[in-house]
Amino acid sequence: MVSVTADQIRKRLGLTVSDISDEDVLAFRDEAVAFLSEEIGKTLNAESCTEAEANAIRNLAAIYCYCKVTGGSAVGLDFSVGDLHVSPNAGKQLEFLREQVERFIARQKRFGISLKEGP
Repeated sequence: MVSVTADQIRKRLGLTVSDISDEDVLAFRDEAVAFLSEEIGKTLNAESCTEAEANAIRNLAAIYCYCKVTGGSAVGLDFSVGDLHVSPNAGKQLEFLREQVERFIARQKRFGISLKEGP
């Protein structure tokens, strides 16, 4: 099992401690965990998770962090960052991370174990 750290999240988009504090990064990590847990119907733990879960958490939290440092906003998988704040390459990287999170959710929903009884 692995743990998701603030440094791992910042590294996804080349952010530094001077860009965004550990406190803010970890708050976004917790938001990402809550969103992903709800989406897949399984409680995730950022301190003890599979590598696939950790990657999804890191990716989504990185998007939230990038939105904060550029003045954008993010809710769930929807995010917006003004054109003046995002280079074309950064926009592509954000979209790539978002697509990775969406694929994780789709896989978990398709292959996840359901504990619910009957219809």
